[in-house]
Amino acid sequence: MIRPGKRTEVMEEKNRAHHWAEEAAKLAEESILTEAVLTPKPGLVDAKDSGAHKDMDIFTFLRSAVSLREGFREMFLSGYHGGEDLKELLISLRPKGMDIEAQMFEATKEINTHKGIIFSMGLLLAALGNYMSRSDYQENHLPAFTEKDTVEVFQIIRFMTEGIIRSDFKNLHEKTLLTHGERLYKEYGFTGIRGEAEKGYPVLREKVLPVLREGKYREQSYEDRLLTVLLILMSEVEDSNIVSRGGMESLTYVRKTAKTFLEEGGMAQPDAMEKLHGMNQDFVKRNLSPGGSADLLSLAVFLGKMEHIL
Repeated sequence: MIRPGKRTEVMEEKNRAHHWAEEAAKLAEESILTEAVLTPKPGLVDAKDSGAHKDMDIFTFLRSAVSLREGFREMFLSGYHGGEDLKELLISLRPKGMDIEAQMFEATKEINTHKGIIFSMGLLLAALGNYMSRSDYQENHLPAFTEKDTVEVFQIIRFMTEGIIRSDFKNLHEKTLLTHGERLYKEYGFTGIRGEAEKGYPVLREKVLPVLREGKYREQSYEDRLLTVLLILMSEVEDSNIVSRGGMESLTYVRKTAKTFLEEGGMAQPDAMEKLHGMNQDFVKRNLSPGGSADLLSLAVFLGKMEHIL
C-alpha cells in the first residue's frame, strides 16, 4: 500500500515526466521544421525549391514534421520508464519507430520524408528521457543543458546502440532483396546513420556543437549559423543519401565542395548566398541530396536549443 505522502510524490513525478515529454516532443518538432524551412540548402527541399527531389516539396515536409510529435513524446517516455537495460530499451523502441513511420507515410501519401530523422531523433529523445529519469531536477520544464549533460546523453545512445551494425547487417549474404542501407554496407562497408549512432554521433560532439558554443559565431545571424552547421556536416558526414544517388565519387565531390566553401570564408563571404544558390543548382543537376546531413542538422538544432546556444 502506498502511503498518502508517497502517492503525492509519485503523481508529481508522473506529471513532471509528462511535462518534460511534451516539451521535448515540441522541441523536436520545432527543430525538424527549422531544418525544413532553412534556405538555401544545396540539393535539399527548402522554402524556395525542392532541390534534387521530384516527389516532394516544402509543404510535404511540413505535413510530415507535424505528424511526428505524438510518437516523439512516446519515445521520451519510453526512455524515461525504460530502466537501466539500455539494450532492451532499444528493442522496445523499434515498434514505436515503425508506428511513427506509419504516421509519416499517412501524412505524406507514402513519400519518405523523415525516416532517417525518426530513427535519430527517436534515439535522442529516448536517451534524454532515460537521462532525466536519473535526475533530481524538480521543475516541470526541461533544464538548460550543460556540455556535460549533452555528453551524458550521447553516452546513453552509445550504450543503447552498441552492436547495432553487427546485429542489423548480419547474414546479408543470405538475402536476395536488400534495403538501401544493406546494399551500401555490402558494397562499400557503409554504416550510415547506424554507425553515427553507435559511435555516439561524433560529428555532432566533436565538430558541430563546439562551433555553436564558440563566441564568434554568436555574431552571425541565426540563419547563417544554421547554414554553417549544414556545410560542416556536408564536409564530414558519410551520407548514404548521396552515395545511393551518385556513388562514392559523388560523396567525395559533395564533401570537397562544402569544405572549399568553408575554407573560403563560409557564411562570412560577401557572396555566400550566391555561392549556395549555385551549389544548389549544381547538386540538382547531379541529382544529389545530402539528406543525412539535413537529419543531423535537426539534431544539432535540438541540442543547441537544449544548451541555449541557439
